[in-house]
Amino acid sequence: MSDRDLPTKSSTPSQARPSSAPLESAKTAIADYIAHVRLFSRNARLYLLGSFLMGINFHVFQLLLNLYLKQLGFVEGEIGLVVSSRAVGMTLIAIPAAVLMSRVKLKPLLLASCLLFAIFSYFIASLQMLTLLIGFSILAGMSFSFYRVAAAPFYMRNTSRKERTHVFSFSFGMMLAAGMVGSIGSGKMVMLIGGWTGDIIIGYQVTLYIGILIGLLALIPFFLIRAARPSQEETRISISAEQLKRRGGFYFKIAVCNFIIGLGAGLIIPFLNLYFRDRFNLSPDTIGFYYFVVQFSMLLGSLSGPILVRKFGLVRTVVITQIASMPFMLILSYTYFLPLAFVAFVFRGGLMNLGVPLITNFGMELSEKREQGLVNALLMVAWTSSWMLSAAIGGRLIETYGYTVTMNITIVLYIIATATYYGFFRNAETRGDTSAGWIVTRDNAP
Repeated sequence: MSDRDLPTKSSTPSQARPSSAPLESAKTAIADYIAHVRLFSRNARLYLLGSFLMGINFHVFQLLLNLYLKQLGFVEGEIGLVVSSRAVGMTLIAIPAAVLMSRVKLKPLLLASCLLFAIFSYFIASLQMLTLLIGFSILAGMSFSFYRVAAAPFYMRNTSRKERTHVFSFSFGMMLAAGMVGSIGSGKMVMLIGGWTGDIIIGYQVTLYIGILIGLLALIPFFLIRAARPSQEETRISISAEQLKRRGGFYFKIAVCNFIIGLGAGLIIPFLNLYFRDRFNLSPDTIGFYYFVVQFSMLLGSLSGPILVRKFGLVRTVVITQIASMPFMLILSYTYFLPLAFVAFVFRGGLMNLGVPLITNFGMELSEKREQGLVNALLMVAWTSSWMLSAAIGGRLIETYGYTVTMNITIVLYIIATATYYGFFRNAETRGDTSAGWIVTRDNAP
């Protein structure tokens, strides 16, 4: 044992101070975070509350709709068409919605989006004809798209530079919290109502209706928002031939990576609830609990994102976490041991989704200010359009070849997307000093 290992009676307060430094640092960080949250404007707080309520509705449908349609007798290929139809609607309207929202008040669009999404969701939960389900899913996707693309410009208009980062982080956390509430509550409610009525289909329908009603409550905070028209100095989205000629290469590269990732994700992610139902014969409440845990792992991942970015940079953090998630996807594809599948499901979700806000953040950093809205819309279109295609194909693949083959195709697409992303943007960041971390250098970007 060395002298430094021996306790001494002559320790001074200054010598003892380092042992409490981590605790003091944590307290300071928490106090700083709370101070910034208190800076949130009334409009920002109302929008966050509305987002939480609409998020619960969205996640209730995300968890239960596939299981409900399967219970009604639809096969995976038909379910894939319904799932992909919502992405069709979001893809068709995303860029027009972004352009419109840069020119008009957001409040009426938010109210209309919330109301229409609830109405179309009601018809999806009530009808059993495939063509009608597809049609109303397209309309639901279009209405939800307005709410989704409204967030960034709304926060930009209703925050100052000082608390803006915290508002965006808080918004992402609120959606994850909504997912946790929707996942854990809806699965149990299906079993409870199904047990009372003796009909599990009624359990699904009533739970979906309850999700719709919770989503409609978002009308209250959205109505209380005091929104102004876009300011004169606010940059409006515009697309010109000259702009496409000068920046088209960047638009293509930032979008194609998201497209390939979405292509892989759409093949299997919408069907993971069916995976647990079919392979392990799990009930809706157990599957809901699994989704609750994976949403919690995503929340932890989002909180650790800034720490990893400071150490590795935006690009390398995305690449590292996506690569780290792939062994867990491989385990999911082959295992028939439920505890192992559950662990793989949680870690895959946390690691793969950690990079989602980072990719958007990186895209904004590389964008000129006047094109940020366009780039944000392009990222969304790239994702939803690929999801639209692959979700329809994924259902057929699962129906024909099963989950293992489909998951392995997803892994290959993830590897291609990750390698492409790193190849395109590995030189777009440079390592600064310790305080600056990594710095995005647009001059080195494609």
